[in-house]
Amino acid sequence: MKSDIIVGKSTIIVDDHLLFTNGLTGILEDIGLKVHTTFSNAKDAITYLKNQNVDIIFSDINMPIMDGIQFCKRLKKLQIETPVIMLSMYEDANIIKESFNHGAAGYLSKNSDRDEIIKALTNCLNGKEFVNKNLLKEDKISSVNKDKYQTKYSLSTREREVLGHILNDEKNSAIAGILNISKRTVETHRKNIMVKLDVKTPVALAQLAIKYKLTTTLKG
Repeated sequence: MKSDIIVGKSTIIVDDHLLFTNGLTGILEDIGLKVHTTFSNAKDAITYLKNQNVDIIFSDINMPIMDGIQFCKRLKKLQIETPVIMLSMYEDANIIKESFNHGAAGYLSKNSDRDEIIKALTNCLNGKEFVNKNLLKEDKISSVNKDKYQTKYSLSTREREVLGHILNDEKNSAIAGILNISKRTVETHRKNIMVKLDVKTPVALAQLAIKYKLTTTLKG
């Protein structure tokens, strides 16, 4: 079901994980939001926003060049008052509070489902703040838990390399060329990764990999 306040509104997504961005774009467009464009860094997004207006912004917390909180600070300095919904795999109460202190209108875990995304959009487009109250409790993702998860679902060095390229939304043939292996080998690694991590879709794979840093190059 689509919400009248959401349908026809415009947004941009600022996130350096292409696979996650593509998944979120699909959800947003399905509920009636117009995704004008996406950016892998906040600096390029600011350049765009100086000349273009959108109704709401989705921004990752951890990004290269400028993080999400710095992005909010910069928007405030430029008097760009478009509400920003922060995205992160890190459900840390301190980070959430800091985000709101520097101008964020909403905060969503990257594990959020469609219904929660709709709730966040509805609140923020109505001038209200949104955060799942469960996220304000004690940090739920300790480094110990991450270590346990990485051990339980340990990936080989090659699988981690392949996973990194998958998260950049690269095709099997491209990955094969970069890693100098056959396309069939890439397909086997991709299948093994999905089985080991017990995920069924590329977006679920991206969420899990980002959350538990299953490649050496990932940020949340």
